[in-house]
Amino acid sequence: MKQPLVYLLILTGFILYSCSSSKKKPTKQQEIVADLIHPLYFQDEVAGLINFPFWFNDSLVSSHKIQQLTITFFKGVINDTSANDTDYGDETFPKRTLIYNFNQSGRLIQMQIADFSEGIVISNQSFLLKKPTEIGYCDVIQKDNLYGVENNTFTYSPSKINSNYTAFESSNDNDLLHFILKKKYFGPLSVDSIANPLPNDWIVLGEPIKPVKRYKVKNKVKETFISEYTYFSENYPKLITNEDYPFFKKRYFNYSNGHFDGFLDSTFIDKTFVTSVKTFIYYDKNRLPSKIIHKKEHLEGANKYQTHELFTYTFYE
Repeated sequence: MKQPLVYLLILTGFILYSCSSSKKKPTKQQEIVADLIHPLYFQDEVAGLINFPFWFNDSLVSSHKIQQLTITFFKGVINDTSANDTDYGDETFPKRTLIYNFNQSGRLIQMQIADFSEGIVISNQSFLLKKPTEIGYCDVIQKDNLYGVENNTFTYSPSKINSNYTAFESSNDNDLLHFILKKKYFGPLSVDSIANPLPNDWIVLGEPIKPVKRYKVKNKVKETFISEYTYFSENYPKLITNEDYPFFKKRYFNYSNGHFDGFLDSTFIDKTFVTSVKTFIYYDKNRLPSKIIHKKEHLEGANKYQTHELFTYTFYE
């Protein structure tokens, strides 16, 4: 009788050990590889802050000897072909161009924004960017704003800077941009005490290169226009949500073999799915972005609406 009992105890112990080991198995952390353009560049509220231009990897810009990058945006088309088909015809007239100039060290030194209508320039703005400070802020000088079009790209100048909190005043004088840098001050009462924000001001919890939450406030503590950010590692985003009642939006960031290759946007109204946009980023043989396709799909599954951007480069000799 003893021998079977011993075998039973050994078998039971082996099963319990196996279960315990499987439970303790750690989840594999997504390892992200730096590409030329940081994923947060594709967040309008981040890329719109041109005083904090951390979007380009200066080491890669320098090693590829990139002097200028031009991103050309084209109008949308109705297209039911596969989103992976990048060979469909491009439109003749662009909607917008963004031109970025770099020095030989890879630092962004100038940018130009031009908007078009049927091939005619209707707005043109260009900016010179100084060397960034420790928190990533750099002075921006506007060179021109042609054709009398109202400037819709705001710059910011420092209002208050210390180790816990920084504030910047918008060039349109309508709002302040508050960064609460230390996590221990993220609570609503601390934010109100430190920043004393007005209804038009933006509050950002976290650093400019890694925001955790972005919002406005009413009546001191009621949060509105809320965006929240979660990350895989460092400041590589995993999910960003945006709440602006009745709309709720989610953006999932996709990575393949550690490289950023697009994102998925979903829009809901009162928890009901309304529409999605799938964004695909294509790279050339040197791992430089060459094309982006945005493919929009509606709930009823009707025609698929696509927009796209093209990337062109000039290089230092």
